[in-house]
Amino acid sequence: MRVVVSQFEGIDTTPVLPLAAGVLVATARADAELGPACELAIEIERRPIAEAVAAYRDPDVLGFSLYPWSARYALAVAAAARAAYPRALLVAGGPSVPRRPDEARAFLAAHPALDALVFAEGEVAFRELLRARLRGGDARHQAGLALRLGDEVVITAPPERVLDLGATGSPFLDGTFDALLASHRARIAMALLETNRGCPFSCTFCDWSLTKKVVEFPLARVEAELAWVVEHGLSHLMLADANFGIRPRDTGIARGLAAHRARTGRPATFYFYLTKNDHARNLETIDILHGAGIGTWVGLAVQDFDAGVLAAVERDNIQTGEASALRAICGARGIPTFNELILGLPGQTYASIATTLAEATPPWPRHDFVLFLCRLIDNAELGSPASRARHGLETRRCRWPSSTGVEAIVEETQELVVATRDLPIAAWRQAYRLCFLTAALYNLRLLRVVMHAVVEAGGVPRRTLLLALGDALASAPPGSVYAALSATLDRYADSILASGPLVLPAPGADPAATPVPVDDALAAIALDRYDEFLVETAAALAPLTASAPALTAEAFAYQRLITPRWQAAAPISVSFGHDWPRYLASGATGAGPAVASTLVRFAPPSYVDVASAADFVTTHLAVVRTRLDVGVVTAEAAAVARPIRRLNVLPVSG
Repeated sequence: MRVVVSQFEGIDTTPVLPLAAGVLVATARADAELGPACELAIEIERRPIAEAVAAYRDPDVLGFSLYPWSARYALAVAAAARAAYPRALLVAGGPSVPRRPDEARAFLAAHPALDALVFAEGEVAFRELLRARLRGGDARHQAGLALRLGDEVVITAPPERVLDLGATGSPFLDGTFDALLASHRARIAMALLETNRGCPFSCTFCDWSLTKKVVEFPLARVEAELAWVVEHGLSHLMLADANFGIRPRDTGIARGLAAHRARTGRPATFYFYLTKNDHARNLETIDILHGAGIGTWVGLAVQDFDAGVLAAVERDNIQTGEASALRAICGARGIPTFNELILGLPGQTYASIATTLAEATPPWPRHDFVLFLCRLIDNAELGSPASRARHGLETRRCRWPSSTGVEAIVEETQELVVATRDLPIAAWRQAYRLCFLTAALYNLRLLRVVMHAVVEAGGVPRRTLLLALGDALASAPPGSVYAALSATLDRYADSILASGPLVLPAPGADPAATPVPVDDALAAIALDRYDEFLVETAAALAPLTASAPALTAEAFAYQRLITPRWQAAAPISVSFGHDWPRYLASGATGAGPAVASTLVRFAPPSYVDVASAADFVTTHLAVVRTRLDVGVVTAEAAAVARPIRRLNVLPVSG
C-alpha cells in the first residue's frame, strides 16, 4: 500500500524538516502490521500542481497536513489528486482542519476531494486509518475523525490526547529524515523537533491552549534526536514546544546542546519559546546557551501589556512582570530579546495600544518587538461563534502574497480582526498606523538613538513620544516625508480593509514586484530622504524637548551619523560633547550620556555601494533585522584626535 504524506512549504516560512509529516510516517512505519505492508513517502516541495500530483505515483492513501501558510495550496493539490487517483483515500489533518463538528461537516462539503479529517494529534488516528484501509474496512471505531462514508459524514468520538509519546515513531531515528534530507539538502537548513507537547495556559487566540496537559517525550529519544540534527550537519534548530523550560529537565537538555556546540560547532542557532512564569529557570537556560556561543533570541510572548486585554483573552495567569524582568537582565548582558505583540485583541483601545508599545520599546540595544495582526486560527477559542459575538469581532479574509519571492502557485489567505467592540475600524486604523510607524522607527533603527535620548535622558514619557510621532503623521503637510509615510500606511491599511493583499510592492515599484512588509516600505521612504525625515521629526518633537535642546540636537546628529546611506561610503568623524557610544552600548538608561568631548568615527558598511537604492534598502534592512553590524563606530577623546571631517550639528527644529 503506497502512502504519501504532504506537508508543503509555506510562502514565508523557513524550509525545515517536516515534523508533522515525519511523525505520521514514522509511527506507521513502526507498526508491526503497517511497516511491512506500506511504502511510505513524504512530499514537501511547493511546485506547479500537475507536478505535485504526478510525484505521488499512483498512491493508495494521500495525507495532507494543513497549516495556515499552506492550506489553500494543499487543498488545490488534493482536488487535482482526486481527479488523477479516484480510488485513493485522501485524508487531511493539522491545525487548519476545523474540529467543531458542524464546521468539520461544512469543510468536507466544501472540499469533496477529501475522504476523512483527523482532529488534533494525528499519529494514532492516522495509523488507525491506514490499518482500516489495509484491512478493507473503515475507522469509525477510532476517536478524533470525520469520515465520509457514502453520502453520510460520521464524526467519531472526541479526540483523545496521546499520553505515551514514546509509542510514536521518530522520523529522526528510523531513517525517514535521512532519505528526505538526502533528496532536499539544498533547501533544508533547519530542524524542528519537540521535547514535550501541550500547554497549560488558556490563551483564546492560540490553539496550543487546546492541549492543556504537558506530556514529555522520553529524554533518551530527545537526546538522540538532537544528536541526529548535529551529526547531519544542520546548524539551525527550532523547538515546537509551547513552553521550553517548563519542565525541570529542560536545563539539562540545554546543557546537552551546549556540549554538542563545544564538540562540533553546532547548533549555531537555537529558537524556542520560553515558559511564561519561571524566571529563574528561564535565566539558567539562557545563560547555558549564551555561554556556549549558541545564537538565540529570547522570545517574550506577552502579546499585550494591558491587564484588561490579557483577561479578555484568558491570559491573565501569565505574569508580564516576569517577562519585563527577564528582558532587563538579558539586555544588561547583551543577550538579544524580543516581545511579541498582537494588534486586534479584545479589550484593546488606541490608548492601551500606545501604552503597550511604550512598554515594548525599552532602550536595550539588542531588543526588538514583533507585531502580528490578530489572525483567527481554526479551532482557537477566539474564532468560535460565541467569542466573535461576545467581543464584536469584525474580520477580513485577506490575500497573503509572499514577501520572500517564493512562487505561491496558489495564494494563501488570513482572516484578520479589523475591529472589536472596544476598537472600531477607525481606531484600528489609527492603531495600525502607530504600531507600524513605531516598528519602523524602533526595530529598523531609523530613530532609535533619538527615542532613547528623549525618553531616558530627556525625561519625556515614552508613550507621550510615540503619540507625538503618531500626531505628526496625521498633521503632515503635503510633500513632506511624514506625508509620504502616512500615505503608505493608509495604502496598506486600505488593502487589508478591502480584503486585499497583506503586503504590497514598495512605493514607486513595479506593480508586479515582490511585495514588502509595511515597516520595510516606511524605512525605504525615510532612508531615501533621511535628512528631511530627521528635520521633520525634530520639529514634531520640539515641544517635548525644549528643556534639553542641546542634548536632543546631539542625539539627532548622532542618529544621522550612524545611519548608512546609499553610495555614502566615506568614513565620517563628528565631535560631540557627550560620550554617546558608551551610553548606547551600556543600555541607554539613566540620566543621559556622560559629558565628555568625544570624537566619533563611523565607517559605513560595504553594502552602501550596491548598484541601486532599492538593493541598498533591502540589504540594509536584512542586516538590521538579523542584528548584524551596520557599520563600525570608534570613539576617542576629541582633544587628542584630529577629525577627518566635520558635520554641523542638526538643529532641533526646521
